[in-house]
Amino acid sequence: MDVLKSMWETIPPATPEDLAGARQRLLDGMHPRRRIVTVPRLLVAAGVAAAAVLTPLVIGTGPPAYAVTESPDGALTVTVNELRDPAGLEAELGAVGIKADVTFLAPGTRCADSRFAGADAAYGGPPPSGPDGLRALVNGARSFKATRVVSVREFRIDPRYIEPDETLVLEFRDNRNAQVPWRLGAWLAQAGAPVQPCTRVADSN
Repeated sequence: MDVLKSMWETIPPATPEDLAGARQRLLDGMHPRRRIVTVPRLLVAAGVAAAAVLTPLVIGTGPPAYAVTESPDGALTVTVNELRDPAGLEAELGAVGIKADVTFLAPGTRCADSRFAGADAAYGGPPPSGPDGLRALVNGARSFKATRVVSVREFRIDPRYIEPDETLVLEFRDNRNAQVPWRLGAWLAQAGAPVQPCTRVADSN
């Protein structure tokens, strides 16, 4: 015992720093090692979180592909900014009482003839002969009165010239031209007559 006592007296007393270090080493040994997250990992995680928050704010900030507005006189103005989602445009027109069949075409193409039975001579009728025949056709066909292009991205629909259950057939062809982005063909199909799907064919016009 005297030997142990003399050995203990030769050991210098521990400082507060020594005791704190020993306590920390003891605690470290009692808990599993934690994953170290470095600064680059934190930055990546922050970037992903920021993207998740900002994404909904970025989507849909551009102009819509199309829009349909109604004037006090009942006429409709249709704005077409982008040739996509024809079914969506059909639904928009249907919501305001216009039964429509919409097709978007690539440049240099058109729909094959005889898709439907026309309500007037504008579709499927004999070709006009000379300027007078063309003028008479334009002035007499309801198809030409029901739709009218008013700007490079807008056309108007006048429901007064569309009979119940007739289908307004709209064919847009991409012009790949920012000044005149599309060309429109518009006709009325007979009431109750089916409109066949568009068979795309080459068109040199």
